[in-house]
Amino acid sequence: MEIQQFFNKDLIFIDQEIKNKTEAISFISLKLKSNNFIADFTQTQSEFSSREEQVSTYLGDFIAMPHIRNKNVVKNSIMFIKNSKAISWNNTPGQEEVKFIFAIALNDQEQADLHIQIIQQLSKMFMQKEFLQKLEAIKTQEEFLQLISRFSSENEEKTQETFTSKFDVVAITSCPTGIAHTYLAKSNLEEAAKKMGVSIKVETQGADGVQNKLTNFELKNAKGLIIASDREIEKSRFAHLDNVLEVSAKKAIHNAEEQIKKVLEHKGKMLKTASASSGNASENEAQISFYDFHKRMYRSLLSGISYMLPFIVFGGIIIAFAFILDLIIGAAYGQNLNSPAFLKSFGSNYAFSNLILSVGKIGMSPAVSILAAFISFSLIGRQGLLPGFVIGAIASGQLASSYGFLAPSLANDYNLSANQILTTGSGFIGAIFGGFFAAAMVIVFNNYILKALPKNLQGIKNILLIPLLATITIALLFWALNIVLIYVNFGLTIFLSILESKTYLVWLLGLVIGAMMAFDLGGPVNKAAYIFATFTVSQRGTSSISMAAAMLSGMIPPLGISLSMFVNKKLWTKEQIHAGKYSNIVFGLSFISEGAIPYTANKPKVLFPSNIIAGIVTGISSALLGINIIAPHGGIFVVFLARTNLVESTGAQIGLGILFWILVLLIGTITHAFCIWFFSKVEKLGWNFKKIFKKEAK
Repeated sequence: MEIQQFFNKDLIFIDQEIKNKTEAISFISLKLKSNNFIADFTQTQSEFSSREEQVSTYLGDFIAMPHIRNKNVVKNSIMFIKNSKAISWNNTPGQEEVKFIFAIALNDQEQADLHIQIIQQLSKMFMQKEFLQKLEAIKTQEEFLQLISRFSSENEEKTQETFTSKFDVVAITSCPTGIAHTYLAKSNLEEAAKKMGVSIKVETQGADGVQNKLTNFELKNAKGLIIASDREIEKSRFAHLDNVLEVSAKKAIHNAEEQIKKVLEHKGKMLKTASASSGNASENEAQISFYDFHKRMYRSLLSGISYMLPFIVFGGIIIAFAFILDLIIGAAYGQNLNSPAFLKSFGSNYAFSNLILSVGKIGMSPAVSILAAFISFSLIGRQGLLPGFVIGAIASGQLASSYGFLAPSLANDYNLSANQILTTGSGFIGAIFGGFFAAAMVIVFNNYILKALPKNLQGIKNILLIPLLATITIALLFWALNIVLIYVNFGLTIFLSILESKTYLVWLLGLVIGAMMAFDLGGPVNKAAYIFATFTVSQRGTSSISMAAAMLSGMIPPLGISLSMFVNKKLWTKEQIHAGKYSNIVFGLSFISEGAIPYTANKPKVLFPSNIIAGIVTGISSALLGINIIAPHGGIFVVFLARTNLVESTGAQIGLGILFWILVLLIGTITHAFCIWFFSKVEKLGWNFKKIFKKEAK
């Protein structure tokens, strides 16, 4: 697309005397009408004004780009105005000053992304200092058109070059959930590379799959590769690389420049799991070893959780939906919703709700097996899948009948039958231990027990011997080890029951989870709290106080920052407000704590204590109000699944649960915004309360 085609001499105005934005919009609309580029002056003026009310089109560097796209436009065009003096685009002297106006008017019948293409091309020009200097110097319409033509051609040439150019550094970013850390790491690496004058290409392996995938040519010709990931990823592509730097996504977010420097200084290494490999079989052989096994365990755990989460999220939400359907259908038929008979079969009293409940259980049931299988897979590759899955099935209680001899020792005073305990099995504790155990045992079989096989039998080792002989041996050994893990899981279940049922203890649970969720915003401590909360849901297949406390506490930091930007604008820069005022509302309501990371990194003395205090207040409030939820993710979008255990009536549990959820969200958000104000004052004035509040009073 040649952007010059949208400029017309009749719509280029040099040294105009426009006094403000309102006058500018009127002038633009009038000239578009008088030159027959639009059908109606009033409608066009209204469209431009409405667009400005939504979000200011001020871009910085004395440039504004008002734009509209509707059927009133007769011919697509870009008008250019160079004003004689800079004007305030927001009518506040000294702020958002504009001298150059690029007004875009497009018909809405054109291709949907045409306006985006135009904005992108213009933005590339605006980023070049030489273009801005030349723009300031133009005196005539011809000079302006020549300037646009020149820089448009240069940008096109640069775009073509990028298809064959080499990158100094290439990178891959990934995280367990594939939502925030993945893309924050990418953004920060690209920003740091730009500052350093280093070319970089970043591949993301996130929730929407692999994006911006690195080619073999790019990998081969780069000076080094950065893998910024908190989970294990497929590395066979990197067999030929000798400068690979493996770091966490968090390091790439907070110290992006440092990671780029390291890889440029050749401080990376050749990956042991991919070194000297040629072909899939040898790559798999190279991966099956104890090399760095202990270091890879944490990433493998997070990788297993990332594969398991969709099953828990789907199963949890669908099961909760079945409960709601049961209530709706029951109420429609005049059923007593609090009767023992109804509550005994809650969720399955009617054919349709029972069908939905069954689908939810199908989604939830493989979660433990998936966790164990993919922990093992992340450690040793495909050979770990089968034994990991079998061990996960044992841990989930599928061999409960074979443990019947344990029943007498499982008697308790907490309404948990021996059958319930045995069908639950060792749960996620067993899956985690079992995943590591399966991987270790496959390594033993591959590298020691079956290593001495004759060459003519090596071909069937990976196809038959390890899947068959190793898996059955590992399963039998784990069956015995699982006895201990069943008791450990039984103890944890009772411990949680005691904590959640005692008011004088439940606040402590909320405090710990709230503090951990807010501590490092998606880091190891946050992940530990979230994993624990998720396990409490999937362990019992019911709502959990821990899960509600974790989700609410994780939503607060972005929401508190956003509220602070609304009520205490002086504490933030214009850039911070522009970037985070509204986006953090979306992050917070979506339960993406990582939205607060850039601001916490920028103001650690203010935001770190604010995050912790607000997290604690939220966690305690949530726990004391007995809020529980079955969905492990979703934020405000799963609020209808919230319940409270403070009342016995099913309808009241749901109604008050939703009300309490919103109340706690407000309490936490207000607490966080107040803490930001308070610690900002402390940072400036010290711990002198008289000064802090006196200063504010003035």
